[in-house]
Amino acid sequence: RKAYSALQKERISADCKDYLPKVLEGCAAAVKKEALPASPKDAEAIKGLFPTTCDTPLIEFIAGAPGPSQAPVKVGVVLSGGQAPGGHNVIAGIFDGIKQWNEASTMIGFLDGPHGVFTGHFVEITAEIMDGFRNTGGFDMLGSGRHKIESKEQFQDSMKVCTDIGLDGLVVIGGDDSNTNGAVLAEYFKANGCKTKVVGAPKTIDGDLKCPPHIPVSFGFDTACKTYATLVGNVAVDALSTQKYYHLVRLMGRSASNIALEVALITRPNACLLGEEVARDKKSLRELTVDMADMIEERSRDGKDYGVILLPEGLIEFIPEFNALMSELNDKLAEPGVQATEEGILAVLSKENTEVFRYLPGFIRAQLLLDRDPHGNVQVAKIETEKLLAATIKAELETRRSRGYKGNFSPQFHAFGYEGRAGMPTIFDAAYCYALGATAAALLVNGCTGLIASVKNLTAPCKEWQCGGVPVTSLCVIERRKGKDKPVIRKALVELDGPLSQPFDFYKMIRRELRTKDVYRIPGPIQFDMLHCESSKDIPMTLQLELGRKLTVPAAKATPKRMGDFLFLPPEKRLRSDLQQWRSARQRRLPAAFQEFHCNSVAVNAGTETMVTDHKEVLDRFFSHTQLPLLDLMATEGRGPALANKTVGIVFCGRQAPGCHDLVCGLVEMLLTAGNCKALGFVGGTQGLFSKQAIELNLETCSAFAGSGGLEMLGRTVDRIKSQEELEMAQKTCTELSLDGLVLVGGARTNTDAAYLGEFLSSRKVKTAIVGVPCGIEGSMTNEFVEGSLGFDSCAKAMSQLVGNTAIDGSSARKYYYFLRVMDGSTTGGKQPTSHLALEVALETKPNLLLLSEEVDAKRSTLRELTNEIADVVAQRSDAGKNFGTILVAEGLLAAIPEFRTLIVELEALPMPSTVEKVLPELTTWSAALFRSLPEFIQQQLLLERQSNAALQLSQLETERLIAWLVEDELKQRKKKGTFKGSFSPVCQFLGYQARCSMPSDFDSDYAYTLGGTAALLAAHGHNGYMAVVSDLSQPVESWRLGGVPFPAMLEVPPSSPNETFRPRPAIFPRKVDLEGAAFRTWREVRTSCAREELYENPGPIQLSGPSAERVSTTIATRFSYLQELGRLQKQLQAVSSRCRPGCDPRQVRVATQSLSTLNAILDELAGPLAAAPTLEPK
Repeated sequence: RKAYSALQKERISADCKDYLPKVLEGCAAAVKKEALPASPKDAEAIKGLFPTTCDTPLIEFIAGAPGPSQAPVKVGVVLSGGQAPGGHNVIAGIFDGIKQWNEASTMIGFLDGPHGVFTGHFVEITAEIMDGFRNTGGFDMLGSGRHKIESKEQFQDSMKVCTDIGLDGLVVIGGDDSNTNGAVLAEYFKANGCKTKVVGAPKTIDGDLKCPPHIPVSFGFDTACKTYATLVGNVAVDALSTQKYYHLVRLMGRSASNIALEVALITRPNACLLGEEVARDKKSLRELTVDMADMIEERSRDGKDYGVILLPEGLIEFIPEFNALMSELNDKLAEPGVQATEEGILAVLSKENTEVFRYLPGFIRAQLLLDRDPHGNVQVAKIETEKLLAATIKAELETRRSRGYKGNFSPQFHAFGYEGRAGMPTIFDAAYCYALGATAAALLVNGCTGLIASVKNLTAPCKEWQCGGVPVTSLCVIERRKGKDKPVIRKALVELDGPLSQPFDFYKMIRRELRTKDVYRIPGPIQFDMLHCESSKDIPMTLQLELGRKLTVPAAKATPKRMGDFLFLPPEKRLRSDLQQWRSARQRRLPAAFQEFHCNSVAVNAGTETMVTDHKEVLDRFFSHTQLPLLDLMATEGRGPALANKTVGIVFCGRQAPGCHDLVCGLVEMLLTAGNCKALGFVGGTQGLFSKQAIELNLETCSAFAGSGGLEMLGRTVDRIKSQEELEMAQKTCTELSLDGLVLVGGARTNTDAAYLGEFLSSRKVKTAIVGVPCGIEGSMTNEFVEGSLGFDSCAKAMSQLVGNTAIDGSSARKYYYFLRVMDGSTTGGKQPTSHLALEVALETKPNLLLLSEEVDAKRSTLRELTNEIADVVAQRSDAGKNFGTILVAEGLLAAIPEFRTLIVELEALPMPSTVEKVLPELTTWSAALFRSLPEFIQQQLLLERQSNAALQLSQLETERLIAWLVEDELKQRKKKGTFKGSFSPVCQFLGYQARCSMPSDFDSDYAYTLGGTAALLAAHGHNGYMAVVSDLSQPVESWRLGGVPFPAMLEVPPSSPNETFRPRPAIFPRKVDLEGAAFRTWREVRTSCAREELYENPGPIQLSGPSAERVSTTIATRFSYLQELGRLQKQLQAVSSRCRPGCDPRQVRVATQSLSTLNAILDELAGPLAAAPTLEPK
């Protein structure tokens, strides 16, 4: 591995031997016991298949005395099957174990899975190599593969390779099939006199390799589930923040629903469908649909048109009627003369399957007929089950409208999978894997073969874990596969009754309440600070329940309150997760001005007067004062004049961003330090403001939400206070509630509206001071005065973890190209797309390619040029034997491509939603040709409903899928010409909703709290028309400077349109990525190497304590501090003035005068438009 993030370095340096069970310290003694067969009726058949190893005893280790020096051993290791977090620690446990046996022992690593065993493709694992992978995720040390050692030649070749190397042992790290294959190999080696012993380690994130009591859980399950649970928790907060979407989340787990159940136990969604229960109860798709529709209708009656539903990816294969339909479809379509059309297939299907087929949504029927594998079979695994279910639910709900259903079902879809397979292992998985590896080493040096490592007593501290080995043959049963009887380890499905049904029983007990109540549990990011964060040591909930622990779910006592169109959910801190409650107690770091956090201990001083450099005459028409002073917040010597009887309101206008709750905490706690001051929170965003839906905020509310993500406390609706009617409604609220101040939180659009609202209220002699706060995950609410928008740091880190996990997964499997679209400025409300998030994520993770909107725009790259550029990189990597990679796609990319931008402008002039037939005649010839050339999925997405500012919803365009489609087509053409000989398998994913409501980083938590306190002081002191700002953000928190900047200093006049019929008003515009700035320069310096090599870094999950918690995103850490530089300039000018006083040397006067004259001439030349990107916005 060539690069490491700060957290990776921190984890690598953690001593794995802290995880070593006491029984394995020193020379463990092996105690042999009889192994009982998993299936007595299959015992004889198993014995016949494994004649030489069938009597292998079960092994339990006990502490033994150090023995005499033993001969060194040579041990091989192979990673088999899909990735699972912790595999590197299994290898580390083996490595340390054989070195403990004899320091001269050596270790061999077979490359790219079992294929490396029978082909002899391996490397020696040295201490230097091993130390670079401890406690890290993925299988990229060796790579993995899904090959099996099956043929006679492969067995012979495997034995030859192991014999030639002189292996004493081989450890197969894999799932049920891999360990069965390992047992067959052990039998073959022993039967043929090969000295190599074979043992296994239980791996699979699916959790379906579980053989109690010996193998209570497979490794990787905990990390994968906690990773998915973090994302589901973020999505749940997102649902609560807007109260308008149902989030349907598909989780990995085709053959079993263990992941879905574990994630449901952690997060408590409104529903979790389990394949095993569907199969047991023989539920049809219609029955599942009706059940979900019943829940949605019931919630809608309570005012809840939102929720979270989980389902396993293999759900559809558990539906009996669907399996019957698939079977008949495959048979009928294989018959000659049967057309793959709806008419053709309906003519030959049985009556029962005809009904099932007709019930399916049209897009699923088309997929079943057209999307088939090389053998002509339906590709069930490619069916997006969540979209299928949403379509049938939507249709069912529409039929209920005539019977009284009045709700709104708007689904959002998520599929979480690859990002969970290669993450940094949790503390539990890191310890469990190291113990498994050390156990495997102990088994081998004790001459054991045909066993799988067993570590038990997992609810105890790891030093007390019990270690041993269980014969794989004793775990096997006989199953019929491909017409033959085969020994297999039975897959552990979710147990619905029996000795291990406790997890399902617990879920069944609570799920009725979960359907209607919002008791989502937000687990937060995985933590590694064992010293300070107790949650870092959590073990899987299913495992806790299976091992006898009792869990409880506190009942929600508070009743939601209807406030306009929004539900206010009274906070109950006791319902928060353990991590949330721990996080809420954190003492935030404060700037020097806030060392005494009291409104009477901070002075608000007028500083330098600002200036408007361009179009002052235009701004003067809109604003009565355009050259106002900066405001500085400074700590006072003692308490200043008392600030009392002030009422300040706050509204979440912009979209969801981490840290907003801490901002409220800062505002409320600052106001409440004064006598009789109060803070009002408007529930439901701007709509709540217009309808006076306010609650009084107190310390109890703040305590419950401190350190949490999203906008759950108050919610949001539409980011707009612009029309005359809206301005007057806002005025009415401010007047009737006698607000002294009103704080509006959001991005460029919010703060532009704040500027005009402040001027409007001033013109009406309303006392309310309007104060803006820069907030937005897109990071574009920045300018000379604003160094960072709240939430950017946290969201960038949350997304970077997912990209890092996925990139490492790619370099482990070595067969996929991941196209990852990053939510950015287009989704978050601006018409001008920006790519700050994509750039920051690239800086954090080092992908192979970054497609940046601003760079594409600057180059004026066409779609074809962009496609060829990507295809060239893919081809170059393929020439080096690398048919894998990770490509980041900025969400607004298409709007930066000239021909596509023209198409978008034309489409935005048409009423939407619409159809292809209606739109094509309205387009120009060139745009119509481009539209026709696009795949159908993009055509449909271009015609969807617009967002609130009438702009095309770029977030709904699967840009990454379009780019992958174009690249794939280009590579096919090159393959025909013989210029490309590699393989290209793209996997596409969108990163957005699963990150934008994450728990805030330490930086965002401190920044938010400071902004809240600053906004409170500006508003309470009556400073109307200012934005609260904090500068010097790259410095330690104690050095941050606080103040206010007048809105006119940040407003710009849009360029005139050739066909303009109105004069656009000045606005604050989203700031684009500066292609000459420090952040982009940093990427430019490494991107050539990134395209060629695997320099992937995995920043890991956001850490809330420990050394990595203090890390600040590169974009913010390297940003130029305009105000700091202005301060330096003032000092230099003062120094010149001081030295050039009457009586000084005349030479000094001449030099100073000439130098300043030259400087002013240069400044005159530099005077020109700023770097912001103004665009016209409709009235």
